[in-house]
Amino acid sequence: MMRWLAVLGFVCLVVWCAVTDIDVRLSASFYVPQHGWYLAHAFPWGWLYNYGEYPAIVLAGGAFLIVLRSVWRPTWARYRYPCLLVVLAVSLGPGLLVNGILKPLWGRPRPRHVEQFGGTELYRMWWQPGGPGVGESFPAGHAAMGFILLAGACLVPHRCVWERRLVYAAALGYGSLMGWARIVQGGHFLSDGIWAGGLMCLLVAVLQATLLRPTRTCMVVDDSTDATVARQNENT
Repeated sequence: MMRWLAVLGFVCLVVWCAVTDIDVRLSASFYVPQHGWYLAHAFPWGWLYNYGEYPAIVLAGGAFLIVLRSVWRPTWARYRYPCLLVVLAVSLGPGLLVNGILKPLWGRPRPRHVEQFGGTELYRMWWQPGGPGVGESFPAGHAAMGFILLAGACLVPHRCVWERRLVYAAALGYGSLMGWARIVQGGHFLSDGIWAGGLMCLLVAVLQATLLRPTRTCMVVDDSTDATVARQNENT
């Protein structure tokens, strides 16, 4: 439920960006004509740009190793599908959808490339694609790598309600921080980060509905004995 509420919240924010000039006004707060994007390399924004994607990479890498391990150890079968979900979320979300398809093909110029901020490109709203080669601002890749940590909630047993909510909140907060860092640096507009969050929430929700079916829930969240898990694995 929380992931669908998050998707709805992102939709509302996207509409807000479409009917106002918040994208330009917010970016203008971090741009000075004489000095450009004066906070671009300041801490923690520069640090987040260089290292902020590592949590998602580490999470996906660890999940991939567990998926491989579960092939040879039936007692690890309970972790196979949630870990596979994490791997697919990072690969299909930031990897394929954002950086492989939308960013190179949508064609929205970055803030530092538009005329309002010393560039040469025309400013485009998020719903005005310019085509390949025009820009790679939409959506925000770093923000997507932060928001995709939502998939980590799938590794928390369903009975641990508050722990799962904590993971959701942490992922949303971290993704927002990553998106804010790119706004400060002139790399993305606010709507780019919002779209990244909405798309990642939707992707995780779809993967959960597809991979974590009720028939597999017992292997994921119950404290079953190794023998029980092994029998369930043999029957699948």
